[in-house]
Amino acid sequence: MKHSTIQLGDLPDEILMMIFKNMCQVDVLYSLIDVNQRLTTIVHDPIFTNHVTLLKHLSDGSICSLTDSMLDQFCSQILPKMNHKIKCLHLESSSMERILLAANYPSLDGLSLYENALTDLFKNKILSLTFNMNVNKKDNDREHVNGIIFQRIIKIFTNLQYLNLCPSSIWYSRISLKAFTANLASTTLSELHVTVNNFDDCLCLLDGRFNQLHTLYVYVADIQSSRQTINNMENLPNLKYFSLYSNVVTRAYDELIVPLLNRMFNLEELSLYVKICDINRFVDGSDLKKSILNNMSRLKKLQFYIRSTTGVLNRINIPSNEDIQYTFKDFHNNHIISYVDYFTDTQRGQCHIYSYPYTLNEYCKITNSFPGGLYKCVTKISLYDERPFEYNFFLRIAESFPHLKKLIIENMKPQNGKPKSDGNQNLPIIEYPHLITLDLTEAHLDYIELFLFDTKMRLSNNISVVAIYQALRRVTEKFTRNATSTLGKKLHRLNLVGKYRIPKYVKEYFPHTKICSCEFV
Repeated sequence: MKHSTIQLGDLPDEILMMIFKNMCQVDVLYSLIDVNQRLTTIVHDPIFTNHVTLLKHLSDGSICSLTDSMLDQFCSQILPKMNHKIKCLHLESSSMERILLAANYPSLDGLSLYENALTDLFKNKILSLTFNMNVNKKDNDREHVNGIIFQRIIKIFTNLQYLNLCPSSIWYSRISLKAFTANLASTTLSELHVTVNNFDDCLCLLDGRFNQLHTLYVYVADIQSSRQTINNMENLPNLKYFSLYSNVVTRAYDELIVPLLNRMFNLEELSLYVKICDINRFVDGSDLKKSILNNMSRLKKLQFYIRSTTGVLNRINIPSNEDIQYTFKDFHNNHIISYVDYFTDTQRGQCHIYSYPYTLNEYCKITNSFPGGLYKCVTKISLYDERPFEYNFFLRIAESFPHLKKLIIENMKPQNGKPKSDGNQNLPIIEYPHLITLDLTEAHLDYIELFLFDTKMRLSNNISVVAIYQALRRVTEKFTRNATSTLGKKLHRLNLVGKYRIPKYVKEYFPHTKICSCEFV
């Protein structure tokens, strides 16, 4: 052995395992993965992948995060290849979010968070915290990861009074509390802004674990019945300000929402934004007073939007718009707008009621009965009716929503008063200067033609359109119609539904447009 040279690769796997176990785990993973198949297999052993420590211990006993280059390598190359094996992560606080968003961790059930000297110095002094999370649409376990982050924030900042989680991205900041209820509590938190996965999570926040909470703004992604048992359903005398928002239609208004609000008898401000279906009635002013508001004697401010839909087949006494509006005669401190529609094709009725000015950023299922007004906050709307949308309706929509960015049209009825190409010179111009997304997948050909070809319709210079391929083919006369020179320059993106491959003549017809295809909406 005096003159022999032993390479690392000459050692048996057992010896290599012993050597690697005595090395820094970060260095092992960073240096040896993808060197060759044998070393990669060894370092993918559960000894190295079940519990992963991604931080550095310094000689003085303190800790620090990995260098940027190491973080880049772990987040882009290493973690996505071993994510399914990781059961516990040991992280430094400043790199926590980046690492958690680098991959989906289906087996993760533990997280240890280490604070650096700066975090440790200020953690008892932080009273207010706004925490923004990066959006990662590919992360299928986002709610679980967000729950981990939420739990750690509550545990670390022991004197926290105000917490706002991800105000810039409601949908991707959803939190699931199912796995973290045992160790989640605070005796100092008084105001919380949060998005939760379902109504059970909302009830969990109000079961006594945050006993000083007086203000709660909660977005609930799904309000449905559940078999989960919530232990504490007592009254909430400390709660003064409550906002409940959900964008998903629910049938559990009477079962879940009303009982929760009845626990809040000391509320001074209430904001309620919900969409209800199939409760055999429209929610109106009388219903609000009887079910909710009569129990809130201290209420000073009320904001709400409620859209309720129900079947009307064989019903004799169905309320008119005047009937609904009359139920708000005692709402002296509020300007209330309401309107009712009945759809004969589907045998359903729809009722919008809301306080005005309107404060939400979206407004769905607008019909011909829409009374108008000014909605400066709204950037996304959908239009729906079984009656045709005429030219003046779109003009009223443009005037009411000056900052509109996304428009969805759901109407398969042809226009009655469709202007002829040589007879529309006296019509006012319809302008949507900020519109960037136009969804025409459920629109009659007349509306496709109006928005894409009518010279009296002015759109933004950077618009994306979603349309059915066959419908667009008919409107463009098999992609030969000449009236699209201006449209072609404005159309930034075109998503064609129902066409797997884009024909060459379509690309030639829209030479400046990025064209994508999908088989279904």
